[in-house]
Amino acid sequence: MSFRAKSFACLVALLLTLSLSLSLALPAAAMDKAEADIKVQEARISLMQFTNSPDNSTPRWLLARCKGVALFPGMIKAGFIVGGNYGTGVIMSRRPDGTWSGPAFFIMGGASIGFQIGAQSSDLFMVIMTKVGLDAVLRNQAKFGVDASAVAGPVGRDAQAAIAGASTQADLYSYSRSAGAFLGASVSGAGIQFDKASSAAYYGRPVTVADIFEGKVELPPSAKALVETLNQFK
Repeated sequence: MSFRAKSFACLVALLLTLSLSLSLALPAAAMDKAEADIKVQEARISLMQFTNSPDNSTPRWLLARCKGVALFPGMIKAGFIVGGNYGTGVIMSRRPDGTWSGPAFFIMGGASIGFQIGAQSSDLFMVIMTKVGLDAVLRNQAKFGVDASAVAGPVGRDAQAAIAGASTQADLYSYSRSAGAFLGASVSGAGIQFDKASSAAYYGRPVTVADIFEGKVELPPSAKALVETLNQFK
């Protein structure tokens, strides 16, 4: 690569990082009803891709035992010396009877420092295994690794046995999928916050996380389709 091409690539990465930093520092622009509906549809597609990946046995095994799930399709990661990630997605909780709540909208962001360059988009999938992890979400704002332990989800033939035999269990396991590659992903240090405006736009009125998780909202068709997909894992 020529010096000019390298300089241009560095400039693009730097601009992406600056834009990302601003997005983390400022309130995110709320989605309207149509955009929120598309995000839920994307979350369902992302879930189907995760559970149909070659190493899908571990996520399916976790889904049958978890307290909740988080789906962030199209997470953006960019960096040039200082890096970060940002995205919007949905979180759902499993009710005591085993059925799933509707989706609550959340914003996730985090930063890292190190030698890195470039940008990429990937889907993030988190399986919330404990009440501690779910309670961190219910508080409307949490930082993984502080409010709840987060571990990159294991994959492979022996991953399920490793989790089952562990003496301690993480509050959540996280996975990413980019360009068809499925692997465990670290989210320690990432912050997450309830997106009140997008949730209100989606459900047609102001709602809280508890309203959504406790079934006090009427589910739009896209939410019903996502719930039906999750209900397959029991």
